[in-house]
Amino acid sequence: MEGSECAVTVEGDWTPAQTKALKNKLHIYFQSKKKSSGGDCRVEAEEGATRAAVYFSSPEVRERVLARKNHEIILDSKTIQLRLSSDTVSPVLDVSCGFFPHSEFPVCC
Repeated sequence: MEGSECAVTVEGDWTPAQTKALKNKLHIYFQSKKKSSGGDCRVEAEEGATRAAVYFSSPEVRERVLARKNHEIILDSKTIQLRLSSDTVSPVLDVSCGFFPHSEFPVCC
């Protein structure tokens, strides 16, 4: 899948104060093949951001996640529907493939 992107932008109805807990929940969720069809990943979200970027270690994992219809997590006893986008650039983060600062993941594309 040369030239494809390895990241997904995630949006949902969470508050800026929930960013730290959100990052942990998203990481657990997208790490789980059973819950999200995901796998090895890394989550980036700026403090107070209303969106996050999930970087997958391979384009195949990213495509599996995007193919799944419904994504949701429970945060502070509230179910949050997640909206995924395959946009390559986020206003919050550069989610272009290969942007893995301080990451254990190699560039995948």
